[in-house]
Amino acid sequence: MDTEDKKQKTDHGHGHSHDHHDGEEHAKIVALGTVTVGGATFTVDRDGQVSAGATTEFGVEHIGGPALVPSSAWLANEDGNKVADPVQGEGHDNHWHFNLEPLDPVKRAKFYLKVGDEEGVVDFANAATPCNGGILSVFSGGYLELKLHGDAGDLELWLYAKDSTAAQFKRGKPTPMDVPKETVITLSFPGHGGRTVTLAVRDFDQNEDEDGKPNMRATGTNYFIFPGESGQDPAFLVGETVTSWRGMVSAAFEANGQSYTADQFVLVPHDAL
Repeated sequence: MDTEDKKQKTDHGHGHSHDHHDGEEHAKIVALGTVTVGGATFTVDRDGQVSAGATTEFGVEHIGGPALVPSSAWLANEDGNKVADPVQGEGHDNHWHFNLEPLDPVKRAKFYLKVGDEEGVVDFANAATPCNGGILSVFSGGYLELKLHGDAGDLELWLYAKDSTAAQFKRGKPTPMDVPKETVITLSFPGHGGRTVTLAVRDFDQNEDEDGKPNMRATGTNYFIFPGESGQDPAFLVGETVTSWRGMVSAAFEANGQSYTADQFVLVPHDAL
């Protein structure tokens, strides 16, 4: 693999770079949601966990409103006490990353973003992490993990319950958020002409994932795929590196009489993480 190919392979577009050697894990990206400051809207994610004495990188991307530039970011408790000092972001295009190193416990802290004279805040979903090699997104009913197989444009999606514990995430086994097997999840891609795709169960029997693990239970299922047997064309999602495919995505579905949505977040192929 030549130098340029390596660069494309390892830079996944959140501002983090990873060269995957044998046994090395992929980046653990958690999309935290969006925040609007000064009329501009930004989507926020983090790479890895947040803990005292460690550095965590937060990615911030402008997705709407005036073309404003964030000036700083920090972590603070609800009483305003900062647990990580404000830092300036390193930017490229409409994306910035902020490396924050808290010196105090962060369990009750939140992520603060300053734009001009205004501040926005978002919960950083303490302890939550992807468990199947995708990108985890915090949404209105819990968590969803979305994995793009860029070689074919296939998608896998898992739903996890809001009350999943830190210990469960650490073991890679958060509580499934089971919904009826007939549920259909719609993903929207605003940067790709507003295209949408729908994810559904693989089948109504076992609904196995790509490793052959069954995901159908008496309470429903938490696993969905695209394109499956839908006949939808996945060609626009094909691309194994961040330079061949990168986009914003949001999710919506209805289940058990409730409507759920996930804010826009940055999606890249699994192999680019």
